[in-house]
Amino acid sequence: MEIKECVWYTSKQPDLLHLYGQSFSGSMGPESEDSKGFSNYVTFFLTPENNKMGAYALHTETKDKTAALDKLVNEKMGKTDYHYRSKEFTHQVWHKDGAYYLLTTNSSVVNLGEKTITGDLTVISEQSPVFLAWFTSGGGFSYYGEYLKEKQKPEHQGKNYSYKDFIEEEKAKGTFMGTTYFDDYVQ
Repeated sequence: MEIKECVWYTSKQPDLLHLYGQSFSGSMGPESEDSKGFSNYVTFFLTPENNKMGAYALHTETKDKTAALDKLVNEKMGKTDYHYRSKEFTHQVWHKDGAYYLLTTNSSVVNLGEKTITGDLTVISEQSPVFLAWFTSGGGFSYYGEYLKEKQKPEHQGKNYSYKDFIEEEKAKGTFMGTTYFDDYVQ
């Protein structure tokens, strides 16, 4: 299956914008029925073959809700499997209880003339490889996506092969990506 075959639904309904009992509803500007209006929102991703949710993503546009999301997820999830940080972005991954949790924050955004920090928490079932491949194929998670591909190779099966192991191998090989994999890697 390809990602173009999948279906997604997006909503800014306050009742759907809760995580661990905390509300993430909010907006930076005027809202209307047909636009997100710089609102926080949630997207549910479904696979058409079984009509089951394979992933969901919570997007925050407001500084306060992004800070609350970052704090909440880090408190609930603990130590990351992957953490990349640059001046403007953070990308973190946790793999727990049959799901991948991908958290991004972006401090380079200006909405309606106001500087803000946006956030995206994407939760992907490990039973949904099409979504995992899609969400780790670009941006700050592409390095983690490359690691997941490498981890699937026969020589790593049945072994504890971490992202740190991956970047050490890439460093030793003089990878085509240069030092990109590990320059801003946190842990």
